[in-house]
Amino acid sequence: MKKQSTIKILSAFAVALMLSLTTIGQVFAATPFVNNVTTLPIKRTINNVSNNVTNTFTYTITQNANNPTGATGLPTSATIVFNNAVPTSNTVEESGTVDFSGATFTTAGDYEFTISETGSTNPTNFPIDSTTYTIIAAVRYDSNHALEATLLQKVRNTGGTKTDATWEYNAQRTHFEIAETTSGNMADVNKCFEYTLNIPAGNGVTAGDTFTASVTSSCTGNPSTITAGTPATIRLASGDTAVIGSSSGVAEQIPIGAGYTLTLVADDGYTATFNGESMTAGTAKTVTGLVGPLDTDFNTKNTANLALTKSSDIPTGIFTNVWTYVVILGISATGIAVVSKKYSKK
Repeated sequence: MKKQSTIKILSAFAVALMLSLTTIGQVFAATPFVNNVTTLPIKRTINNVSNNVTNTFTYTITQNANNPTGATGLPTSATIVFNNAVPTSNTVEESGTVDFSGATFTTAGDYEFTISETGSTNPTNFPIDSTTYTIIAAVRYDSNHALEATLLQKVRNTGGTKTDATWEYNAQRTHFEIAETTSGNMADVNKCFEYTLNIPAGNGVTAGDTFTASVTSSCTGNPSTITAGTPATIRLASGDTAVIGSSSGVAEQIPIGAGYTLTLVADDGYTATFNGESMTAGTAKTVTGLVGPLDTDFNTKNTANLALTKSSDIPTGIFTNVWTYVVILGISATGIAVVSKKYSKK
């Protein structure tokens, strides 16, 4: 009887133990995935700018083909937005994140991801930086046998090891030039002609942006900066030049693709041309689509050659009017007739 009771107790214990192990196994199996991976901060720097910057950069996140399988909710893209960002010392920087907070990993191992900059809303002036980075998400079992992922913040790029993912590139800019020559036997080479210059908003230019104006001229009152959207007066004499947007590579330059208008205020009896085409006082000449300083057509597209001429025929003392000769001949004929008549009477 006692033996049977012992057997029953042991059987019950075995059943209870099996149930307990099953329950523990279910607990282990049901333990939620612990994701320590949240977000990876990324940064973008733009140098060589003085005006506020508006641009959006996009980034592509690609899994390594040798990664363990079964991961879900992985990020595939990210953005960094410059919204009228104000530069400091000709540099502006904004941040973004790569969001891993929704990722789930089902297999232990090291997951590698490559991040690259793949888009820019204005790639001409804000080119894409070809630097790439690698993130590693280390997935391991914790003490409760639950998978736990830890994002290694240290990333590697194509130029060496860095502790953060930062893309950096100089803004691309251009400039344009205005040159005046005066010629003709009635031309005053020291005469200052006035021009109205306007750089309109659009094509990378925002109203209120300022650009350097380097005017080489004996004429007074020339500006040192041009404000986009506000007409400015430039005064030039023969041989004078004006460079708008620095040609030395510093920050205050014109965005590639921008344009301008130039108007001769008064011609004062001179004949004016703009790059060989007739230029009428009071009527603006419009230039669009400025090109980069290294483009082969820079001097054609970004240079305004102004030519003003004034000439007059030099008097020689010889009558050139045909009616004058008619009058002279008439008088001569009359004189000859009178003389002939007088002598005939004798």
